Amino acid sequence: MKKPIAALMMVLFISACAAPEVYLPASDGGYGYRESQIADNRYRVSFKMRGDTQFEAMDYALLRAAELTLIADYDWFVVADRQVDGENWESGSQVTASRTREVERRCGLLGCTTSSRPSMTYGAEINSGNRAESEVILEIRLGKGVRPTEVDSYDALEVRNNLRKRVN
Repeated sequence: MKKPIAALMMVLFISACAAPEVYLPASDGGYGYRESQIADNRYRVSFKMRGDTQFEAMDYALLRAAELTLIADYDWFVVADRQVDGENWESGSQVTASRTREVERRCGLLGCTTSSRPSMTYGAEINSGNRAESEVILEIRLGKGVRPTEVDSYDALEVRNNLRKRVN
């Protein structure tokens, strides 16, 4: 009984030491950033990550918006729309043991015999799911020259330089 518990504790310990989130393109609906062009100067940018902080996910989405703006040879961007989604769930584990009796019936030419014997069943359920998941989706409009004075307008170079320090 000690070995299954020790193995379970080791699995829980290893799963708790998961690597931190990395700023990379998302693959197959997974974690990271993605973008899609909506019009000539409009994009949808999203960043999805593990963790219960939507503030950090917003920084990553803004960083990607700034990088995309500079890659497209624009100077600034305006956040036309933003959506912040978060999902929380519990993680946990469960170990079970149960005693039952196995009943076996054997039939032959001369009749049937029934026998029973004790049986032990062990089970382990590990839900090492993350406690939270955050996703930020921005719709941005890109521009050149003098930046608008709107509240949600950003200088792409300034945003990239400031937020890049936090990522590295």
